[in-house]
Amino acid sequence: MNRSNVLSIENLKTYYFTRRGVVRAVDGVTFNVGKSEFIGLVGESGSGKSTLGLSILKIIPPPGKLVGGKIMFNGKEITHLNDKEMRNVRGKHISMVFQDPMTSLDPLMRIGDQLIETLTVHQKLSHEEAKKKAVRLLQSVGISEDRIKAYPHQLSGGMRQRVMIAMAISLNPELIIADEPTTALDVIVQDQILKLFRNLQRKLGMSVILISHDIALELEVVDKVAVLYGGWLVEFSPAEKIASDPLHPYTKELLKAIPNVLLDDQKLVSIPGNPPDLINPPKGCRFHPRCPQAMEKCRKEEPCTIQVKDRLVKCHLFT
Repeated sequence: MNRSNVLSIENLKTYYFTRRGVVRAVDGVTFNVGKSEFIGLVGESGSGKSTLGLSILKIIPPPGKLVGGKIMFNGKEITHLNDKEMRNVRGKHISMVFQDPMTSLDPLMRIGDQLIETLTVHQKLSHEEAKKKAVRLLQSVGISEDRIKAYPHQLSGGMRQRVMIAMAISLNPELIIADEPTTALDVIVQDQILKLFRNLQRKLGMSVILISHDIALELEVVDKVAVLYGGWLVEFSPAEKIASDPLHPYTKELLKAIPNVLLDDQKLVSIPGNPPDLINPPKGCRFHPRCPQAMEKCRKEEPCTIQVKDRLVKCHLFT
């Protein structure tokens, strides 16, 4: 592992063992996250984005199981750590912000008490020290001190998400995984939350993985974009290169589907067909049934992942 990487994922495989068959949700994904780097993880629903985030923290719900590959965090392999050992990693070193804060916040506890409890348990602070730090944390995410006694239901969706971000950064982790943290929010609040993530990431020097189905949203804030399709990583590139010169046909189709509000006569574009069934994925390239550039080879052979300068792409066009 390169010492400049906080996280290295190598050939990671996470499958769900269902009655219908084995769902290959994450199937051989490899990429690195550098220190103080902001990575976007993008793809349609069912592409494996959230499963990948849960796999890093080893909190995959049944019947899911991490079946192969390697996860390196700060030079140490964490793939085979047991649950007790992973509890020392979660929160303190790697934190996660989930899509719906109401599933993570205790509705019967004031938000300040939830922060204070986290700080007293994990950082061994006194109640008074923890309260002072809780106030500072809430202020750092734009919540005033007078809201510390509020219950989650007394806050807006955007404010609840800010509380979750405050909890995520409370133990000074090196990496935060944000799983679609803006999905249920309006566009103005989405923009505020994304800018908050970016500002905190720069200020605190932490790394961030932002999971989203919206590539346009990600390109506004991230350094690099990892594009997932059918459990595969099909492209991994710097954000500005993805925007100006996408390599994989799927990435190109995602970018075409972004509406331009400045064009009155623009037709809405969508990718024809549906994402693959990951119990019985198509033979060859998993994108070939929907790909406008598909060749005969694509229908028969799985493409290799190719390095093109500082980019990765899994496509026969580059072999």
